[in-house]
Amino acid sequence: MTDPTPSSAPLDDPLEEAVEEAEQPLVQLSAGPWWLVLVRGILAIIFGVLALIWPESAFLAIAIVFGAYALVDGITEIVHAVRIRNTTPRWGWLLFSGIVSALAGIAALILPGLAGALGGLFLLWTIVFYNVTHGVMVIASASGAVGKGRTWAIVSGVASILFGIALGILVWVTPIGALFGLVFAIGIYAIAFGLMLAIAAIQARTHGKETVEAQFA
Repeated sequence: MTDPTPSSAPLDDPLEEAVEEAEQPLVQLSAGPWWLVLVRGILAIIFGVLALIWPESAFLAIAIVFGAYALVDGITEIVHAVRIRNTTPRWGWLLFSGIVSALAGIAALILPGLAGALGGLFLLWTIVFYNVTHGVMVIASASGAVGKGRTWAIVSGVASILFGIALGILVWVTPIGALFGLVFAIGIYAIAFGLMLAIAAIQARTHGKETVEAQFA
């Protein structure tokens, strides 16, 4: 009589692997003290709500954070370039990159509104370019295919192109409205991300309690 366990194990392995892959992001997010993860989630939710209520303030805050980061990163690159100038022939490029980054950070801190507007517009035009080119490539790759997959690929490619064109028209006609739309999108994302962090923290705390209770049971 054969043992049914080995024959059923391969059927369970793909399901277990899928569950582990789905839980992996939460495991990574909940690494460390659970309350720190919870604080991060609460702060992200607060920022998202404030971005939806006061988009102008959130817009300036994003630009100021970028300015501070670019300034610190630029100073770090400059110091690094000076330290390796005797051992690396191309240290000048690193020095140039650090100077540009530091100047961009200073400009963003002095004129956060202008820096945020330029950065937001650059991001929006990048999204426009990506969607149009991606749609064209999808349609081109689907031209040699057959069956229903070809139809769906063409539909998705056309939809991507139309979205890119519509977003490009919106940015061109009402750039300020498009920028505020971007801030709203960031706010919604921050709220969703904060909720995910909060859930991960609560799950990590619950799991920790269960582990302690199991050890002393």
